[in-house]
Amino acid sequence: MSDPTSSTRTPASFRAPSGAMEDSFYLATGRQLWDASLITARTLILRSEYDFWSRPGDVALLTDHLVHAKTVRSVRLAEATHYAHLDRAERGRAQFLTEVRSFLAT
Repeated sequence: MSDPTSSTRTPASFRAPSGAMEDSFYLATGRQLWDASLITARTLILRSEYDFWSRPGDVALLTDHLVHAKTVRSVRLAEATHYAHLDRAERGRAQFLTEVRSFLAT
């Protein structure tokens, strides 16, 4: 946890001056930060083709660990970057929005 003192403040708050960088380091070196087997809801995994952070192996590992998820759907967003939700329609944004809408509608 990046801020173990979060619950000592009123209201509880979260501080992460370097926490995101530490989490990134742990993830890049193979450390899991949470247990995906605890997820029981339907799950949609979206991975951009040109994402500099998410690798195909990360999706495979996550899918393998989602053993209790009601359903798991994994989608590769063609020609999209890490910022697909902000990008142009033809660079993954349209597919991103279509997949999210479809997932939420079912």
